[in-house]
Amino acid sequence: MAYRLSFFCRSGEERGDEALDRLLDHLLESGGGLWGEWSGPFEDWVAAFRLGTGSSDGLGAVADLLTLEVHVGVAEIAERVIDASPDDEWGIWGSDLLATVTLSGDNPDWALVHRIWAAVADLWGAVPWDESSGFEIVL
Repeated sequence: MAYRLSFFCRSGEERGDEALDRLLDHLLESGGGLWGEWSGPFEDWVAAFRLGTGSSDGLGAVADLLTLEVHVGVAEIAERVIDASPDDEWGIWGSDLLATVTLSGDNPDWALVHRIWAAVADLWGAVPWDESSGFEIVL
């Protein structure tokens, strides 16, 4: 079963691939090596990357790869914003970027999840959310 963690952000980013590039650059600057591959920009407003913490020998990832997906645009993510916080109790209305981390497999890369969380918070003031805990996430 997959676990999905989302981050609602205010970014000002206009394209999914550019936002994802910026996030990946920040991750590279703030920690160890990474291993991954583009899953693609699917449209101008969404891009995805399969990503893991790189091994010290540079030959692969130390844990299962996760999927990092970025959606940009208020209109493109409005339904998810309203579903997550119908009364805007968490102040996410007007978010223009949704970053989603999906973990699956037997060996999740929790250290990388924490790096991503710190990066989206630093870059865009992220508000985390998941289906089981809502906005009360404790990892």
